[in-house]
Amino acid sequence: MSKTPAGVILFEGPSQIDGKPIVVIATGLAKASRNAKTGAMVQTYIIRADIHPLEAVRSGEDASICGTCPHRGDGTGKDRSCYVTLIHGPRTVFEAYKRGVYPKVTAAEGRALLAGRMVRLGTYGDPAAAPFSIWSYVTGAAQGWTGYTHQWRAIPAMWSRLVMASADSLADVSEAQAKGYRTFRVTASEGENVKGLEVICPASEEAGKKTECAACRACMGTSGKAKVSIAIAAHGGGAKHARKRAS
Repeated sequence: MSKTPAGVILFEGPSQIDGKPIVVIATGLAKASRNAKTGAMVQTYIIRADIHPLEAVRSGEDASICGTCPHRGDGTGKDRSCYVTLIHGPRTVFEAYKRGVYPKVTAAEGRALLAGRMVRLGTYGDPAAAPFSIWSYVTGAAQGWTGYTHQWRAIPAMWSRLVMASADSLADVSEAQAKGYRTFRVTASEGENVKGLEVICPASEEAGKKTECAACRACMGTSGKAKVSIAIAAHGGGAKHARKRAS
């Protein structure tokens, strides 16, 4: 590949959640992300290959890429508490995908493109919707990554090496950690982390934005140096709904 593309297709195939068609697209390869919280990271979007993200949320078809995540809302978009704004990244990436903007690469080419980079597994969508083998291989030469899954009750324990278990209560934290996961818990308000068990996300507003995800590297599952789990107050467009769930 003579010129680094803006984005590439890392995977096209059946969702590991329900077998329906999905695509995993990595962006920010040629130009660094401007996301203030994450910093310069390669972003990955896990989306339905055949349905616009907005329609997928309204029809409940986003279950293929979000599984049982409670932040999806009721399957019609109502009470959605996900912090991802669909009309921004997911819509733009899907429409570019449909125009044929992104070339499909082999696993080896994907690994080479991510080598030495910080990677965000699931800028939108749950990483567990795609095969573990894909993520494990393409991040093999990466500098590091962040990853979170709400599917931790249903997927093999090997995922704990790559991702944090997304938790919405202390009961979730206890259950996920018993399975070998480090956890990332959304709290109803600031400062609710359990001392000795969790620290407040250093890149969050409540922690004073001490760092960026790209530099922190605390959310690499059990593969990183960090041992304590992470907590963060509900944030983003769906924060009011997330606060209800976490309270």
